[in-house]
Amino acid sequence: MQLKRQHTMKRASEFAMVRAQGSSAAGRFLVLSTLPYSGEGAGAKESRFGIITTKRLGHAVVRNLLRRRVRELLRAHGAPLQHGHYVVLIPRHTASTASYTELEKDLLRLLKRRHFTT
Repeated sequence: MQLKRQHTMKRASEFAMVRAQGSSAAGRFLVLSTLPYSGEGAGAKESRFGIITTKRLGHAVVRNLLRRRVRELLRAHGAPLQHGHYVVLIPRHTASTASYTELEKDLLRLLKRRHFTT
């Protein structure tokens, strides 16, 4: 799956809507929040993704590294989330010390817990 600019969430209102109305699952390093599209044609509409990295994670270098890793994880394993969802991934403060492999395992566990994988 290729993440494109039009697939990224930018508005604070979208993030707030997903956090308030969606369901979330927390792992050791990541929090995954999802909200299905409502209305007609929901299955055909492409998903929109967002990543929240706060200053609590560390300096800008650390936050940018986590954003790049999460984006790559979504490219590699986000296919089940490809249509009909708003998706927000939030790295937890422990993610700054995690390796890419640990983040990957955590995301796969969250996807399985949210019934997005087979």
